[in-house]
Amino acid sequence: MNIKLTLGAIATTALLFGGCATAYNDMNSGSNMASHLSDNRGLALYTFDKDMPNVSNCYNGCEKKWPVFYGNLDKLKLPADVSKSDFGVITRKNGAMQTTYKTKPLYYFFKDTKANETNGDGKKGVWHIIK
Repeated sequence: MNIKLTLGAIATTALLFGGCATAYNDMNSGSNMASHLSDNRGLALYTFDKDMPNVSNCYNGCEKKWPVFYGNLDKLKLPADVSKSDFGVITRKNGAMQTTYKTKPLYYFFKDTKANETNGDGKKGVWHIIK
């Protein structure tokens, strides 16, 4: 990787950390521990088993049901076992940016419309919330 590309990746990652994702606290559990990773609106974030490290394999019709998450993460409220260094940014084949968690691209599920919904968890055995 050349120095310009590396500096560009660093700059992009730095811009990423500014406030769109959070760990959502499950209000029904009575616990202060985060139950899953979500954006600043409480919408769950998912990973896809068919992705490769830092490579998304969700395109075309897949993207319609599983919109890409790309967010500014500076105001994260993270569980103890999650840190900002676990997040990164990739450039998708179509040129769009996407946030990753531990090299796994992150997505929304189109049927999650309210905070704390996790309707996509376990879909087809390959979509998972981040607990």
